[in-house]
Amino acid sequence: MKTNSQNSFIILLTEFAKLQLAGNIPFWGTYFGFMLFDKVLHFDEFSGLIIATVLANFLFFIVDDQWVFSEGRDRAHGKKTKVEIVKFVAFIAFSAFLSIMLVHSLSIFADISPYYGQFISGAVFTLWTFAGLRFWVFAPSKHHGLIVTRPVAKRRRTA
Repeated sequence: MKTNSQNSFIILLTEFAKLQLAGNIPFWGTYFGFMLFDKVLHFDEFSGLIIATVLANFLFFIVDDQWVFSEGRDRAHGKKTKVEIVKFVAFIAFSAFLSIMLVHSLSIFADISPYYGQFISGAVFTLWTFAGLRFWVFAPSKHHGLIVTRPVAKRRRTA
């Protein structure tokens, strides 16, 4: 018989494994999107990287919300909450900013191609992304017990 902590650990491992699969969306979406914007559409490096990142992360949110972190979340009719959307956008925007700066800095200062830099960035951000999404963006709801009191019925005086 499994305890609650064993079940929680299994759920955590399952979510981590699912995120590793889903993590291919922003990684490869950005990689091939950047290739499209860079080689085919001839955008400058920085703009192409930003546009590809935004588009890939939009799809990533949908997959995270509907598949990776769907268990144990209290949402009416399975819809995304506004709070989750805001948290996701804030977290991914910050993470994407850091990732783009890393890739761009590797290109400028270390003469590492952005195509290779994205692999380095992907490795660096694997645990960061899981922790942020699991424990902040898609964290299960914590219900703080509300104590509802009812008015006490007045006793009738019997004389």
